[in-house]
Amino acid sequence: MRWRLVDSHCHVDASAFDNDRQRVIGRAMAARIGLINSGINLESNEATKKLLQYENVYAAYGLSPLHVSERNSVEEFIRQNADSATAVGEVGLDFYHVKSVPEREKQEETFEQFIKLSQELSLPLVIHSRDAESRVFELARGIDDAIYHCFGGSVELLKEIADRGHYISIPTRICRSAQHRKLVEGAPQDAILVETDSPYLTARKGRNEPSFVGDAIIAISTIWDKKREEVASIITENTYRALNLK
Repeated sequence: MRWRLVDSHCHVDASAFDNDRQRVIGRAMAARIGLINSGINLESNEATKKLLQYENVYAAYGLSPLHVSERNSVEEFIRQNADSATAVGEVGLDFYHVKSVPEREKQEETFEQFIKLSQELSLPLVIHSRDAESRVFELARGIDDAIYHCFGGSVELLKEIADRGHYISIPTRICRSAQHRKLVEGAPQDAILVETDSPYLTARKGRNEPSFVGDAIIAISTIWDKKREEVASIITENTYRALNLK
């Protein structure tokens, strides 16, 4: 099936969905929404692989920068399961939660390890870059295919990312975020993807879920002054290209 929209980054394996996971995925399917489920450690990568039983779920196997102690076991998992992966990630740096220099250095070492892995496996890299956008950009200079998940950096850096042929993913948070609206105003249209990061970053009350990814499309259509259907088509094409979806 050709998806009408793709939620380029979510965590449907999270415990927030334990009571209704199948129904959540079903709602996305009914709306013709595909979703990229992103692993953050060994346990969530294993759970992500199990979700591939659903037609509209794709796997990105990764390692959150907050779980660097698992880097070798996660690398081995990705190597063993590369044939079922759409991307490597999320991986990257998180300087919001981690302040000490030694811990940040461990994150950078781990990020470089997974950059090499993504290149070796010829898979796109999904990047986590919270409060570390400029440093991530430096480290990612040699990557062929990359997506900056929930990008929150400057418009100037966004343009450099786009010039490199990489993509940024805009969360549903754009509905209440002046910074993300500014990013969309300044971004080339062919560099934009959308995501929910569910169960997080909802523009509504309560839990986010993949079927809400259209909230970002509504906000972007206003900024671009285009019909929602046209915006959805542009961003879906970007997503298929960025993640080599079939």
